[in-house]
Amino acid sequence: MKNKNRILIVGGSGFVGTQLAKALVRNHEVSCTYRNEFTALPGIDYIPFHGIHEKDRCTSLIQKVKPEVVIFAAGSNDPERAEKEVNQSQTVHLTGANQMLTAAEYAKAKYIYLSSDWVFSGMDGNFGEADTAIPFHGLGKTKLGAENYIRSRSLNHVIIRCAPLLGRGTLDHPSWVDQLREAGVFERPRVLSDRSIHNPVHVRELALLIERVIENDIRNKTLHLGGLTRISEYQLALKIFKTFGYDVKHLSPAKTGPQNAIQDYSLNSTQTLKLLKTEPLLLQQSLDLLK
Repeated sequence: MKNKNRILIVGGSGFVGTQLAKALVRNHEVSCTYRNEFTALPGIDYIPFHGIHEKDRCTSLIQKVKPEVVIFAAGSNDPERAEKEVNQSQTVHLTGANQMLTAAEYAKAKYIYLSSDWVFSGMDGNFGEADTAIPFHGLGKTKLGAENYIRSRSLNHVIIRCAPLLGRGTLDHPSWVDQLREAGVFERPRVLSDRSIHNPVHVRELALLIERVIENDIRNKTLHLGGLTRISEYQLALKIFKTFGYDVKHLSPAKTGPQNAIQDYSLNSTQTLKLLKTEPLLLQQSLDLLK
């Protein structure tokens, strides 16, 4: 029988946090923080939490839960939102992540930080863990800042850089897929990027990776998680619309930046696949899981 760990998911009411909680509660004791609203799942303890950037609040939270594992899943992975809400993005992704790490260190808890493929330049694509991260976007800069702080201060951490995660959210916190499907149902026009390339992966693969990290006591590593298909947001939306039978005429590409300047942020997940000891999902398999 697997040993149960006390796991605290910071940002546990959001799309990613909820999906992780749903998977991890099968074998572990899970607590989730929330700010305003959450969709309750059975067997999970929900804790209201504000002031993520305040050291005393973070310390108090850790002392209350006494976790053996802390997963930092707070904040939004939307680069446009990060550019519009610079202070909020830095407060959560950088200051909040750092303060929570400091508190987690007192409890000697493993710290798992969810980073992003936006930490890379987008110049080449197929980025491996050893490639130099040079972010051009504000979101990537704050994420990389937190990564560097964690590496310099923690002796028991894992940083997971994620490609865009596919999955279904909740009524309180819908995912990007949920919002796209709503546009399809109500025939609302959507303009999506056709210049940024990523390799999206289903959120269940992230949950599986975190399970392996905890079970095998993996520490002090940076891991990449991405799918097999490199695709733009617009092309992905077309595939999702076709999967659910929506009219693709309501989708249009937004070609931003210089003509033909396509940026590729795709991640090479070879190390992660070896760790998971599993075959990666094809994009269509991930889309089928959305039904």
